[in-house]
Amino acid sequence: MKLNLQTIRNKLRKKLPRWINLQNLVFASVIIAFIIIIIWSEDISHFFEAIRLSDVQTTPTLTILPGTPTPPPAEWMASAEQTNGIVFGAVIIVLLIIAGTVGIIIRDRTQ
Repeated sequence: MKLNLQTIRNKLRKKLPRWINLQNLVFASVIIAFIIIIIWSEDISHFFEAIRLSDVQTTPTLTILPGTPTPPPAEWMASAEQTNGIVFGAVIIVLLIIAGTVGIIIRDRTQ
């Protein structure tokens, strides 16, 4: 099995340009996944927000508390679900860093 994978890898290495490697493919797939997640979550959140607000018409008002120099932007107040995407993205980045570190440690131990 290892011999077959090695021959396939060698054939692909000869035909593909040098910039197409595993690291670049993983990076591109993560970027594409983030774009899909952002587009998908925004559409879904707007859909459910419209359903929720169809029964009750409320207008959010900003109140300035003493000691705060500037209020947050209006779009932050309109869609509070943006933090879910930020936390999800941060978790994915942390997992990628941990997986990369573990992979390098395992690779160095085998050498």
